[in-house]
Amino acid sequence: MLSLTELALTAVHIALPHARSYGVQARSVAGITSWPAQGLPLTVCRHAKARSHTVSTVCASRIVHAGASKFNGEVKVAFIGAGGINFGSPEGPWNHSARLQLLPDVTFSAIVDPNQKLAQERIDTLQKGEHGDKWKNTKVFPNYQAMLEDAASKPTAAFIGVPPKYHGALEDPKANLELEMAKAGVHLFVEKPLSVRPAAEVAELAHQLKHIQDKNNIIIAVGYMFRYSALAQAAKKILREHEATPLAVIARYACAYSDIRKKDWWDTSLSGGPIVEQATHFVDLMRFFAGEILQDTIKAVSVGPQQELTDMPAPPEGEHEVPMDRRINRVTAAVFHFSSGAVGSLTHSLVLHTSYYQTELEILADGLHIILMDPYNAPKLKVRYPHSSEYKEVPLDDRDVYLIEAETFINAIKTGDADKIESLYEDSALSYQATQWITDASSENRHEKSDPKT
Repeated sequence: MLSLTELALTAVHIALPHARSYGVQARSVAGITSWPAQGLPLTVCRHAKARSHTVSTVCASRIVHAGASKFNGEVKVAFIGAGGINFGSPEGPWNHSARLQLLPDVTFSAIVDPNQKLAQERIDTLQKGEHGDKWKNTKVFPNYQAMLEDAASKPTAAFIGVPPKYHGALEDPKANLELEMAKAGVHLFVEKPLSVRPAAEVAELAHQLKHIQDKNNIIIAVGYMFRYSALAQAAKKILREHEATPLAVIARYACAYSDIRKKDWWDTSLSGGPIVEQATHFVDLMRFFAGEILQDTIKAVSVGPQQELTDMPAPPEGEHEVPMDRRINRVTAAVFHFSSGAVGSLTHSLVLHTSYYQTELEILADGLHIILMDPYNAPKLKVRYPHSSEYKEVPLDDRDVYLIEAETFINAIKTGDADKIESLYEDSALSYQATQWITDASSENRHEKSDPKT
């Protein structure tokens, strides 16, 4: 079995909503026949010399895919999951279908969801819209297997937007969507988190998917939208122009929890916990700038779920019905080394009220201090340049990163060139791996609650 480190070394070639952030990207389960009928919508490679650590992932955070075959004609897209990530919700700006229907040569063949009523309602509504012709032949299926058996509905590409418990598995027939659909020759766009399963299982899944991907000439991308943001791209450009190597990357993610009304989000067995489900975006950005996180250098501590949160959504929402041993940590803090030699620091907290998050990522290099501020709400980029003591704000364009990542994925299918995709599966699996490492390390050093008397 190849590790992800070995997979990265053998690779051939190698996200920023301008709206308020919310705790979970709504998804709906699909391909699980045991789900209740009502089915509520739920929500570059620069090789570096390996250091002598127990686990040393040495590929910088971009693996370039060897490329897929060119595709001529109409790109038929299927949605796995009829929930908010694919079709929008009041909770945030995500809505893959709304962006995809703006693209030429894209039509929609199927929606897969055990809640077939909801899926049909989506189709009925969209058929009446401005792009209704794109939906005229869309069918509903209770699971992805039935869709693949229907020759007329088999898609060119599928967008997988279901809770992480129900995808990202190696053998579980209820959750091995990626593996089976890749074997069927379907291009895949997978939403994060990639799974809730152990890092080793997802590493092997990534290895098998890479083999299938190359054999079937398909593309498998992941929705780490911040990599496409003006914020991240401008920061990368500044580092490149100054030939600067990051020496420290510091990430702070303060979540506002009052409006996270999804019981599944509060359950680590379903969501993976806040580092896997939420801070994964910042872990991925840290890798994007500084390279791979070294497992045996990770030191982490946490404050556990016994710490009361006073603005928890009322029952049955929130964590009230979640067993204590599956509730999520209130604060996690971790430090570690990157394969580049840089140091990293990540702090995630679940303490703020309302729905406005406070997030920031800093990059320190010789003469440079780059601050990526508030990417979820009002993104700003401030930089202190060499030989200066002043901070200057860098102008940013107001891009729709969801549209950019969707268009980039579809263009890669049509051209057979995946070089512009920022997050391919085999690279994204390394971000997942790092979030699981941090979660595991923090669980070993957890205080149950903060006591003001001590």
